[in-house]
Amino acid sequence: MAPALRLRRSFTRRVGSGVALALIVAFVTGCVAEPAGGSRPGGGDAVSSAAGVVAGISSGTPGETTRVLADAADAAFDEHHLGSLLAQIRVDGTLVAQYSRGEAMGGEPITQDGRFRNGAVAIMYVSATLLRMAEDGLIDLDAPIAQWAPELPYADTTTPRMLAQMTSGMPDHVQNPEFLAALNADPFRDVTRDEVLESSAELGHWFEPGTNWGYSHAGYFALGLVLERAGRAPLDELISHYVLDPLGLTETVADQSPAVPEPVVHAFTAERGVWEDATYWNPSWTLPPGAVETTTIGDMAESFEQIIGRGAVLEPASLEDMLTPPPAGFGSSLEGCPTCHTLTPEFSYGLGVFLENDWVMQTPLFAGYLSAVATLPPDRNDGHSVTIAVAATMTEQSVTDWTGTLPNRATQLVDELAATLVPEAVAPVFHGPAD
Repeated sequence: MAPALRLRRSFTRRVGSGVALALIVAFVTGCVAEPAGGSRPGGGDAVSSAAGVVAGISSGTPGETTRVLADAADAAFDEHHLGSLLAQIRVDGTLVAQYSRGEAMGGEPITQDGRFRNGAVAIMYVSATLLRMAEDGLIDLDAPIAQWAPELPYADTTTPRMLAQMTSGMPDHVQNPEFLAALNADPFRDVTRDEVLESSAELGHWFEPGTNWGYSHAGYFALGLVLERAGRAPLDELISHYVLDPLGLTETVADQSPAVPEPVVHAFTAERGVWEDATYWNPSWTLPPGAVETTTIGDMAESFEQIIGRGAVLEPASLEDMLTPPPAGFGSSLEGCPTCHTLTPEFSYGLGVFLENDWVMQTPLFAGYLSAVATLPPDRNDGHSVTIAVAATMTEQSVTDWTGTLPNRATQLVDELAATLVPEAVAPVFHGPAD
């Protein structure tokens, strides 16, 4: 029997194994970096588009910031035998530094416009769409979802806010052994929303709605259904109308199929016991129809910088809703609920975003794609917003034990850069596997 495909959650590094997106390509040597203000030997391409002193970060000038990014990224690339690495740093809405190193596939160098799956980053877009629809009077965050989807479990006591904040008690379908076995046998097959919700329902309910915290992709499948019925439109159209179009995120594309627009950043993994191309594994099981997306490092960084850092898209009260967690100490481990967790200032959850100390994050892993994006809101940094985004792929040498929990090296690099660039703020702390 072939080893099981292990699905890793986007919060793997904090609370254990879960849904994984891993994009893996052949290990290559770097090219010449060209930071603002001069070149440096070895490493990846690192450039800046800003000028003058950059307020809000300790590195000061764009050239210094570029060198900080290049040094940290080169070290991560070499130490962890990465296949490719893309990164951007944005401050107060301006691109300050960016980095590219490695291959997209078969000798083709990776570029800033390379397309990859953004995974749980789209969860933030779903929550932003929910909040915008609430502003427009189309939905009530705290009304029972029975108004829109009475067929869902506990619909009379579950609210859209609970689904968005992972407090609904709806089990994650990726915890269903039969679902995992079928996915492992054929990762290219299409998975419907009905199958996801049925697989979740077969596990019972983890807890009474609103009484605990447990990460659940199935909860977002339910939320997507609620939004479509409340908005009377497909979810991808709602997300485009409320989030993507206003921000001009033209390189972020929804597609429930395995398609990836060119130029494709290819993914490889050994999660099923053999080194294989996972680029076109079907992502339909990961997020609700309309929220399965591909993107670029620029769009990923820009979305967080604008929504979280600059207050675009959402009214101030809605943004406060997104960034407000349950009280510290809410939630607890629970038998039968592998993702139930006590929330703390170091690890908490708003509406569609992780709240880790002073930073707001998403950290998706899936079938070889490793990425992370984190924003420091301006009210926590003397009026200056800072966003750090990283996307990476691995080689077969990146992991010593493919049967264990895979480390998200993109998240690790983001955490390190956050601590370096804004030492006055409390940075996220990486707790991933050691190797």
